[in-house]
Amino acid sequence: MHRIKCHPRLLAVVLLMGIALTALGCGFTQSMSDYWHDLMDSQDTNLRKRVVVAPFLSRLPGLEARAKALGLAISQRLGKQGGMVLVDFTELRQALTKVNPAIQNSEDRIVAAARTLGLNTVLSGALVNLAVQYDKTGIYGFRENQPFAVMELDLKLIDVATGVILAETTETTRAELTAIDASNIRMGQPFPPKSVDKLQAEMVEPSLRWIGQNIAAQAWVGFILAVDGKRIQVTVGRDTGLPVGAELVAYGRGEAIKAGSGRLLYLPGPVVGRIKLTQLDSRTSWGEVVWLAAEDAERKAAEKAAEEKAKQEEEEAAQKAKEQAVTDQELQAANMEATSKGGGNMSFKAVEPPPKPKVMTVSRPLTFEPGQVLRTR
Repeated sequence: MHRIKCHPRLLAVVLLMGIALTALGCGFTQSMSDYWHDLMDSQDTNLRKRVVVAPFLSRLPGLEARAKALGLAISQRLGKQGGMVLVDFTELRQALTKVNPAIQNSEDRIVAAARTLGLNTVLSGALVNLAVQYDKTGIYGFRENQPFAVMELDLKLIDVATGVILAETTETTRAELTAIDASNIRMGQPFPPKSVDKLQAEMVEPSLRWIGQNIAAQAWVGFILAVDGKRIQVTVGRDTGLPVGAELVAYGRGEAIKAGSGRLLYLPGPVVGRIKLTQLDSRTSWGEVVWLAAEDAERKAAEKAAEEKAKQEEEEAAQKAKEQAVTDQELQAANMEATSKGGGNMSFKAVEPPPKPKVMTVSRPLTFEPGQVLRTR
């Protein structure tokens, strides 16, 4: 058996992230994942998405090296496929060290780190089964039991924008065994290496098809990295496929939903504004603000307030004229009565109603902030 040299600290980080990725999204059914995907529709599926492959784990003792090799094989093939940009896992591990310590939840930390890299998807995998199965053929009493070696691999894709599971599946491969090999395995002997090699090699192709189909259907998103006045730094580079001059729409965080795992997930929030890309780098870009929803809302609110004020002034003027007419009639009637009785003129002063108090509502306007989601519309 080959031994792989591994630093204890690195192994601990990989195991922690593997466990966290496995648990990510617990408490959500597939319908919840579909709900998120419907909200973030696939308008932008033609843009290249950044993907990171976490080291594959094994839930079976003795297969850790096999799991790691399988993950590397899938990762290398993914890097040659179109429609995605493969980001090295070491970058995600380094980004984790820069996440705010106030974020305690391990899954939240992974998503926060992935956002700084502009990742769309995190792929994790785990070998979950290596066993012997039999195919029974023929009629009862004359059956032939053909033994097979069976390998199962759990795959999971995590949507970084939402923090929930985009898709998950279990891929299965089989290889025929001789009756002697099957008997030896039942007696506690290891699986024949050639059979395991075959299972491992045949696992790559169906895994790639499943991964490619799901990532192709995923909506592309970017993220805001920094805000410098009217200049915005974003996780959009030349690798994405957007040109200089392209415009992106920023979305704030919406309503918070508590997952079964205790994590807080956020629905897509309101539109914050629009950014135009002005300078493209390899992995990041700078853009300028071309439209801010808060300013537009403020302008519309000011116009509405002016209209309401004009209408109120018109109504007050009409009411005042009506009250003045009534007062004039009452004064005229009183003067006539005083004159008939020999008295002098009498005059009355109308009582002005107290002014209505002005109610001031103060709300924090939406503005561009790091971490906000970007889409093309």
